[in-house]
Amino acid sequence: MGKHGKRASAFKASLAAAGYDVLETPREHGVTAATTKQLSDEVRASLVDVYRALGGVRDDAEFTAGVWDFACRDGLFIEFDEALHFNRYRPVTLQTAWSSELPWAQDYDSYSGFMEVMCLKDGKSGGRWAGPSSDSMFGGSDAPGVFGDKGSSRWKQRALYDAVRDAYACSTPGVSLARVAIHDEIGGLSVDWATSHGLPLDPVALREFIESRTA
Repeated sequence: MGKHGKRASAFKASLAAAGYDVLETPREHGVTAATTKQLSDEVRASLVDVYRALGGVRDDAEFTAGVWDFACRDGLFIEFDEALHFNRYRPVTLQTAWSSELPWAQDYDSYSGFMEVMCLKDGKSGGRWAGPSSDSMFGGSDAPGVFGDKGSSRWKQRALYDAVRDAYACSTPGVSLARVAIHDEIGGLSVDWATSHGLPLDPVALREFIESRTA
C-alpha cells in the first residue's frame, strides 16, 4: 500500500471512530458515480463552461466522475482530498454561481494557490501529469512540470471531476457531500501529519468539522 492508500486508511479509521457508517461496497447499496446527466440545464451548462475554461476540446457535454472516496449509509459522501487536488486549476471550478455556497470553497481556493508546490512534487510524473484519457479531453499536455499553453491535462481532469461531484451533491435530493483536505487542521492536528503517521483524529472534533463542511 502506497502513502496515499495509507493516508486514506488512517482517515477511514478516524471516520469509523467518529461514528460514520462507511459502506465497504457502495455499489451493492445502489450508490452511483456523480454524473451530469440528471442535473438541471443551468448547472450542466455551468460545468461545460468550466470545461472550456480549463481548455477542454471535446464537443460532448456529459461528464461522469469516478468513484466516491467514502460513501456513508445515510447518503453522505466524504471526499478526502490529498495534495493532487490543489493547484491552479481547482479555483477555475469554484467560479460558478452555485459553488459560492460550498462550505469548502474559500479554503480550497486558498490551498490551491499556496500549496501547489506540494501538488507539483507528487503530480509531475507518469499518469499523475497526463494520460490518454485526460489528453483527449484537453488536447494534450506540456512536458511534466511545465505550464505552457497546455499544462497538465490530468490535473485539469481531476479539477473538472471534483466540480462534477460538487454539483451532483448540491443538486441531487438525498445526497450530501463533505470535503476534507490534507491541508486542513482538525482538533489542533494537521490532517496531513495525522494521516501520514497513522494517528487518529479527535472523534468529536472530526464530526464537528465534517458537519461544518457538508453541502
